[in-house]
Amino acid sequence: MALLAHQLMTPLSTISSLAQGMKRRASRMTSDDVQDRSEKIWRASLRLQELIETILSYTRINAGALAVSLSVFNLDILVRQTCQEYQRQEPSRSFLIDLKDLPDVFVGDPVLIEQALAIVLSNAVKYSPAGAPITIRNLRHKDQVVIEVADQGLGVPETDLPYLTQPFFRARNVKHVPGTGLGLSLVSHILKLHGGSVQIKSREGHGTTLRLILPDEAPPGAGAKS
Repeated sequence: MALLAHQLMTPLSTISSLAQGMKRRASRMTSDDVQDRSEKIWRASLRLQELIETILSYTRINAGALAVSLSVFNLDILVRQTCQEYQRQEPSRSFLIDLKDLPDVFVGDPVLIEQALAIVLSNAVKYSPAGAPITIRNLRHKDQVVIEVADQGLGVPETDLPYLTQPFFRARNVKHVPGTGLGLSLVSHILKLHGGSVQIKSREGHGTTLRLILPDEAPPGAGAKS
């Protein structure tokens, strides 16, 4: 709880400080000043929203209340829109999107799948240098859909790899970067609810490649609480 409270306080403090500064200097601020501070407030609010959504989802997992709500949707459009949203948030970042043959008719929970992909994209942005590109592509393996996100960031020490999907675990080389250690745990749980899995390949100092693996069919027993 102390860790979560600290992570929530960081963006809240940023928002409060910037808003107070704008209030005090309103009559003396240029349009560029307003634009710059507004951008920082917006980014801090996005981080706060992301943290709250992750914590709420983890709470539902612990209560056995996170369930798949099945519907038929266009997976290609969902993945592209999620990637495009992160491109808008990070205009200086290069996103290399290579998506082919993603199904336009897919059975799953679009809200949970979007959340899982958003967590992975957020991690790729957070743990890689500002100028380093992020690659998003898809693979098809018989009856599976694989969405791959690769960055050129910090990477993960080999000894830490087996523990990345455990709640609150964070690799030893990212302690200086804000985070709760809940994201990949949630991603793994969402994919398991869909009958899928997450695969992580990483090398410290050479980036991380993460694959979201989903069955190209309705997951057995989906919709039941887990």
